[in-house]
Amino acid sequence: MLAFTAVLVIGSMPDARGQEQPGKNPFADPDMTPSYRAQCHEVRELTKDRETGATRIDFSVTGPLALVHFDGTLAYLGVCGTAPDPKVLCVTYQTNDMKVGEVVTVTGGYSRPNPDYIVLDPCLARRPDETAE
Repeated sequence: MLAFTAVLVIGSMPDARGQEQPGKNPFADPDMTPSYRAQCHEVRELTKDRETGATRIDFSVTGPLALVHFDGTLAYLGVCGTAPDPKVLCVTYQTNDMKVGEVVTVTGGYSRPNPDYIVLDPCLARRPDETAE
């Protein structure tokens, strides 16, 4: 009976699948690579109904860097943000010599403080020609 109950509970838990259009899901379970990397012009539509939940979910987007800042401890990489696209901030540990204007892919723990601002923390950033680690 306990095993049956566990299957019912696990089977009813929400996950990263099923809430976005098939083939265009920029979300994944923690530390998993999303099957799709959103482009800046798609971010608002692909995230419009996604709430920040109690459990971590990862999000991935590719776009030009608008911000590169290192405070000595953390690196802040900003992509997207040209109206009407929401700004996406990647909080990581190094800039890897990335420069403003360079196209990068950022993937990390999704949160949405407001409709025009997404924070990915923790986050990994890479150039599109680099392989994911």
